[in-house]
Amino acid sequence: MLDPNNIEDLKSLNKSREITKEILNFGVSQDEIIKIIKLLSFELENTELMKKIIDVVEEKNNKLKESKEKNIIL
Repeated sequence: MLDPNNIEDLKSLNKSREITKEILNFGVSQDEIIKIIKLLSFELENTELMKKIIDVVEEKNNKLKESKEKNIIL
């Protein structure tokens, strides 16, 4: 994990924030942000972490879909 007390890690944190800012400047929707998170998780070397991220994203995504379906029915 990145340590905010380490100068190199600070540079990396700033780089991560800049990348995030650039993505948000594209005007992405919440669904697109979720898809980006999922796609980025596939790039992780730590497969256990990748699986956990995907599980969380898919669980939240399924709950959102169920909620939208309930609203349509009402």
